[in-house]
Amino acid sequence: MQQKHFRHTAVLAAAVLAALCAAAPAQAADAPSAPGAADYNAAQKVLSSSRVQDTVSRFLTAAEQHTAPAGADGGTSLAPAVKAPAKAPGFQLRQPVPYFELSPEFVAAKARPTAAQALRVSYLASRVAASDGHQAAVLLAPQGGTHNWQLAGIQDGGGDLSFAEQGTAKAHAFTFTEPQIHAWYRLTAGGSVEPLNKEAAAGLHGRHQVTLAAYQQLVNKRYGDKLPGSRYDRKGYTGGYALAGDDQAAPTAAAPASPAGPASWRPAAYGAAALMTAGTAGALLRRRRRNAM
Repeated sequence: MQQKHFRHTAVLAAAVLAALCAAAPAQAADAPSAPGAADYNAAQKVLSSSRVQDTVSRFLTAAEQHTAPAGADGGTSLAPAVKAPAKAPGFQLRQPVPYFELSPEFVAAKARPTAAQALRVSYLASRVAASDGHQAAVLLAPQGGTHNWQLAGIQDGGGDLSFAEQGTAKAHAFTFTEPQIHAWYRLTAGGSVEPLNKEAAAGLHGRHQVTLAAYQQLVNKRYGDKLPGSRYDRKGYTGGYALAGDDQAAPTAAAPASPAGPASWRPAAYGAAALMTAGTAGALLRRRRRNAM
């Protein structure tokens, strides 16, 4: 009797183990393709290169030169900007994290609503921690070939990077961006899409979560007719998207090509978080300050 019980327990344990082993590959298969160790090693070499270090240094100097002093009320003063010291602030470049965005096949509703088919890496982003407190992100875009990365630009501020960093905090959960409306979401292990900022909440029409299939329907309605090769694209309407209900897009003048390259499906610039190099930092910061007035 006791021997029979042991045999039954052994058979049950073997069945459970087999089920777990069968489920593991399925779960791994339903994950977006993420950078591997070789990618991070290659990215670290780019980040430590003299070119990137010099570009970040010049960017921080330009940002300091064009930052207006705070007024007495805590706001921005209209007084002339204080000239930056000749020496740029010291800085560190942190371990890069992936920026996930939607795949064009997912947006076109030609891919199944799974994590593996919905998301892809657009950039590796490294936080710039400057000694004067300035925050920025160095963006590296994939280049032709395996494990190759190139400097794509510098994103001022650290807000978007904070959202991307949240994707490394939970197992089997991924954060991703819908850059046309500057929205950030979390794709949970259970396949739900949750908003992480107010733009994402607006993108989900105020809902706290939707299924990935429901989210695919939303983005297909927003951008499905604006992919590369579409009439929208051929007319050069690539500058922006207005979320005024999912039945109306507001085309604007053509914007410069995304640093992600021509393979990117994006019909818009990178939302409110401008991509910039050191040479354009001052002009963009000045324009941002004028827009805020």
